[in-house]
Amino acid sequence: MKNSLGIEGDDVMVQLTNPVEVGAIEELKADFTQYLRQQFNSPQLQLNHQINVEKAADRPYTPKEKFEAMLKKNPALSKLKDTFGLDTDF
Repeated sequence: MKNSLGIEGDDVMVQLTNPVEVGAIEELKADFTQYLRQQFNSPQLQLNHQINVEKAADRPYTPKEKFEAMLKKNPALSKLKDTFGLDTDF
């Protein structure tokens, strides 16, 4: 996960990029909050989350989007795809 974490006073804010991640955060929230309270000796500490839609738009989801993102980083993948007749839509 490439999420941001912000701390302001006794509030810890986790920026999520996908609504699916909310379930995972909610599952861990009680135990993780207790852990953070102990580590920072701050019984008032609260863990909150927020979905950042702008970050989600940058994330490739489909195989085609993932291939295009990798292609931007390494254009030689196009030659590899053509040479071996690979299909990116699987």
